[in-house]
Amino acid sequence: MLGHIAGRPSPSWDKIQAIVVLLMSYIALRKVPPTGPRPFQRLHNLLKSYTPWQILIGALTALYAAHHADLLLGLTPAEPEKKMFSRRYTRGYTRGLWVLSALDAGFFTSQNLRPKVLRDSMSAVFSIFYLFFPKRAVEKNNMMLKTITAIHMRRSWEKMLHPVIRLSTWMNSPRIGIRKQIILRLSKDAGHHSDALVKVTIFFKGSEEELAKQPAIIMNTPGGGFVAMNPLCHADYLTAWAAQTGVPIVSIDYKKAPEHPFPQGIYECFDIYRLIVSTRGACVGLNGTLEPRIALAGDSAGGTFAAAVMNMVIEHVPVLPRPVGLLMVYPCLQVGLDFWISNSDLAVVEEEIVRGPIPSDSLKARPGRGDGMTLNSKAAFMDDQVLGSSFLRALMVMYIGGDTTLDLKSNYLVSPLHTPDHILAQYPRTYIVCGEKDPLVDDSIIFMAKLRRAKRAANADLESDTLRIVSGVSHAFMQMTAVVPEMKELVKVVGEELLDMIRAPLAPHENQQAWGGASTQSLVEEDKSVSDLVQVNLHPHTISNPRQVSDFVVQWEEKNTRDAVTIYEHRRVAYLDQLGIDTHED
Repeated sequence: MLGHIAGRPSPSWDKIQAIVVLLMSYIALRKVPPTGPRPFQRLHNLLKSYTPWQILIGALTALYAAHHADLLLGLTPAEPEKKMFSRRYTRGYTRGLWVLSALDAGFFTSQNLRPKVLRDSMSAVFSIFYLFFPKRAVEKNNMMLKTITAIHMRRSWEKMLHPVIRLSTWMNSPRIGIRKQIILRLSKDAGHHSDALVKVTIFFKGSEEELAKQPAIIMNTPGGGFVAMNPLCHADYLTAWAAQTGVPIVSIDYKKAPEHPFPQGIYECFDIYRLIVSTRGACVGLNGTLEPRIALAGDSAGGTFAAAVMNMVIEHVPVLPRPVGLLMVYPCLQVGLDFWISNSDLAVVEEEIVRGPIPSDSLKARPGRGDGMTLNSKAAFMDDQVLGSSFLRALMVMYIGGDTTLDLKSNYLVSPLHTPDHILAQYPRTYIVCGEKDPLVDDSIIFMAKLRRAKRAANADLESDTLRIVSGVSHAFMQMTAVVPEMKELVKVVGEELLDMIRAPLAPHENQQAWGGASTQSLVEEDKSVSDLVQVNLHPHTISNPRQVSDFVVQWEEKNTRDAVTIYEHRRVAYLDQLGIDTHED
């Protein structure tokens, strides 16, 4: 209150107010007679007949009732049960948000404590407190978002490194033979973008001898909003994938923004890919006798990096062996905060929905400006607890840095959603999974539509390209396996997809690598006076990698995922509800 009276509400004024209240309480206890002012003397005589325990419980009950008087008296606005946002998430995901929100608030509260032992201890205590008071946790997190910094994000998001949480993760994870960190050296002399030492973490089910004989690798770029989280923060599902697939996972601890803004992290991941290819995997423990098959995988910001690395591999001259597959989990494929879906993107999505496998017979109504359906998912879910609009804005500003020349509408390394068709046509088998209520879900829908359009135009294989939209969840569900049982099933589904990418039979084509090669042709041969550039072939002969997953995966997807038309229609109905237009049948 004092801060608002002064016209400058701030933590400093809150602190002054707290000191004033405590001082006044001290004066009331020391200077006023023990029985209190005259009006309280009768109350004092009345309370003599009650025990201290009864007085304490009565006082706390009275305070609780006063705090919730608006609810008890029906003074709060009723939330229509039929509307979309009244039951936004599944029960399991809601419980996961409750736990993550309490942990975030607890770690935010203790972040300034020293030494580290005290901070770790108190973060656990505060987190338990916020579990019992979830609204306070949300208030704390929302307050932190107003002045969020990279340090705050790292303290909160890297909670998986807390000793207690690491122990819990280890106890609930399968046992694997190798989980080690190694340092890989990049050098400009070798053609890399920088001289750097990059830490990678290897997860593998077997022994060192078995690792050396492996014919394949999963190269993982972990998420963390471009600013935080190393591979160990993702150890729960990476360990599960390593145990399930039997394939070594190489997870990269790339340089983070804002100290290392775009494109440094992407360049490091691409250079690691080149190093693995050039050494035939020897740099990460393989024997180096055969070229390993490589699948790219990434979540959130790591999905952005995986797509960007794929673009760089396809465009690289001389030709590089191609990955056999690309897996992206809730990727951020368009950096920016535009709240409208462009008419061209809508047209692509419409066309591919009709053709499939973004399934439906047709759209129920063509989305046009003026209909709420043209607002994208960033606008629809701008109040998301994990990726609200203010949080997205902070992440993107840190990631982009101070480069005023960067064009977010054309640079397809920073925003892979704008990748040209002639590059998309050369993508390998691609699998995207995203939450239905994720602010980034439209990135996945539009990207898959563009990918399929490009491959269809180039007569390329697109039957194995798959988009799965998980019902009733938002972002970061891969981090909830410890508290949401159904997320463990999802991790298993994604792991089986990765294994199928790696093991699928591949038939080499003429003049191509055995497991994938670039399609390039030189313009110099046609007319040396025109250009010395190398042009990507618009009609590449891609290698088929058919999807052959188990009945478990098919059944899980049928039960837990939904199509793009349904989520757009639900979103349209929700906006009309907000405008006061009744779209429901009684």
